[in-house]
Amino acid sequence: MFPSTIICLLLLIIGAVAADCPEGYEVVGSKCILRYTGGYLTYDEAATYCTQHFGRLPVLKDCASFLDVTSYVNDGYSTDFNNGYWLGATNGTLTNVWEWSDGAAVQMGAPYWAVNTGVKLATEPSGGTSENCAYITSNGGWLFRDYVCTDTYDALCSRPSVDGLCQHPFVLVGTQCVHIITTGLYTWHEARTHCGLVGGDLIVLDDCDQYQKVSLYLDEQGYSHYWIGGSDEAEEGQWRWVDGSPMTMGLPYWGQAYAGTQEPDNPGQQNCLELNCAWMYRFSSAWCSDG
Repeated sequence: MFPSTIICLLLLIIGAVAADCPEGYEVVGSKCILRYTGGYLTYDEAATYCTQHFGRLPVLKDCASFLDVTSYVNDGYSTDFNNGYWLGATNGTLTNVWEWSDGAAVQMGAPYWAVNTGVKLATEPSGGTSENCAYITSNGGWLFRDYVCTDTYDALCSRPSVDGLCQHPFVLVGTQCVHIITTGLYTWHEARTHCGLVGGDLIVLDDCDQYQKVSLYLDEQGYSHYWIGGSDEAEEGQWRWVDGSPMTMGLPYWGQAYAGTQEPDNPGQQNCLELNCAWMYRFSSAWCSDG
């Protein structure tokens, strides 16, 4: 095969994806939650603490997240009847124009906001321009309330339980952290070098389900050819991944060569592995010096 565009695909193998979190965070539903235990903080102090720990104040835009977090804080963490936690929602100086920290609008009314017990039939938020930050509290049934941002409450930090496993510039694709280098065209060995510069290597695709996920992802990116981490340079005909493991030959991974034969073709000449959109991203042998 003669690749016209070679893009390096990098990865960090992270194994099967299960709910997992960085040190200090706990799995809570689909999120990772870190509970600050150093005392009460103002809203700005809490937001800063979360940023310093690579998270943010909780954004609870759907019922599942809302129930996960409120169940968590209601389960042994709230011995103080007035205990509360800041949420990542404010209205700035615009009364009742509430936004989450990611810019999304905060849904008003049920099922999230509390009733103001001091005013008959009035619902939160009720503080006008003086109460611009949202929190949840045990004596309010963990429903949303507004309050003065300079008051102090406990802090929770939130981050995704899966995306957080892949460090920039890698993104999670199936069970692997993947990064596509688009800064130039490289030979197979040059591609490995560039992968190493960002802490990865050419990708190993030895699981059929993961191979399918990566193939679909590559198709969405719009590039035609990608180097991946297989070769038989060390011993002709013995194809191995860059981690030293033997490659599965034939279906479902290897594609068709010209004249209907099956890859790999051109033994002794094409010793490195590529994925080619023209062959539906099935494995194809290529000259290692192509680039």
